[in-house]
Amino acid sequence: MENDSPISASARAKIRIRIKGVDYRMADQAAADIIASIAGTDARISGPFPLPSQVEEPRTALREEIRSHRRLIEIIGSSPKTVDAFRRHNIPAGIEIAIVAPDEPVLPDPAALPAKRNRRHDSRVAAMQFLCSWEVQRHADMVTGLFDFFSERPQPREYYAFAEELIQGVIRDLALIDEIIGKYAKNWAFGRIARVDLAILRIAIFELMRRTDIPPVVSINEAVDIAKEFSTEESKRFVNGILDSYKEELGRDPRKAEGG
Repeated sequence: MENDSPISASARAKIRIRIKGVDYRMADQAAADIIASIAGTDARISGPFPLPSQVEEPRTALREEIRSHRRLIEIIGSSPKTVDAFRRHNIPAGIEIAIVAPDEPVLPDPAALPAKRNRRHDSRVAAMQFLCSWEVQRHADMVTGLFDFFSERPQPREYYAFAEELIQGVIRDLALIDEIIGKYAKNWAFGRIARVDLAILRIAIFELMRRTDIPPVVSINEAVDIAKEFSTEESKRFVNGILDSYKEELGRDPRKAEGG
């Protein structure tokens, strides 16, 4: 990165970095590389968190839709050493990196969203974002990581109680959940599954396994909707296919909650 990178003095205590790329793999790798480059500077790193993807060029008869994929990294307690490490980072071709002002909203306030969205939907999105970050920083302290994450959400932490249940449940049951994903991800090596799609699948499978008070079709539809918003055009079919197969294995009425 050039040494004249626009990091103002007011942003040095807390730096927010937004990464954008048409290739989601490159965006994920760029985010992981930035985190690795500043990990030894004593700053706390929160992220990378997926932001909603953006349609750059709509689908036509001749080509597929083109989307850009965005990731957010928040660096807390940055020092001159942190800033220097970030400035020295090389930006790969095809990736855009921007410094976001500390007070600039990058996540939508649920109160300003369409009425059809609800607290559980927002919690599922939050859980997906945190699990994407956790996948990169599994060594990070969970208590501090959760505190930093929820401190930056547009609603108080208690609003996201369901998200915390999902996060803790997925991490607790991770081995079993990943075994189920691997079973149904036909023709896909586990390591090739997009990080966002993997987090979405883990959350939905946890719900199907442990939250029998939620009708399976609700968990699946929510997962597909989040994939449409945050991942690729193909992701909704991939996510739906795996979850639909697992739903059949469960043998539950897809539209009924057990005990309801």
